[in-house]
Amino acid sequence: MIYTVSYVVVGGRKKYPSGMMNQHERPVVGSQVQLGSNLFEITEVKRMLPPSDDFEFLHVTCTPVEEPSDDQEAETELA
Repeated sequence: MIYTVSYVVVGGRKKYPSGMMNQHERPVVGSQVQLGSNLFEITEVKRMLPPSDDFEFLHVTCTPVEEPSDDQEAETELA
């Protein structure tokens, strides 16, 4: 199956552009996706059109994954 996926970042219109990508695996809520140099968590997956043969068009909403700050990394090392 080929999935054409439209990715939109919540609240990221200016900082993170949306995009479209063809992929062989269906996106899953809670998983992470690399878009450009940024990592995002998928929060919603919606079917935009009914599947046809080996094709499905999906819309995905995602949020940026926060990179741990130096303070958070130090706390993790001490724990």
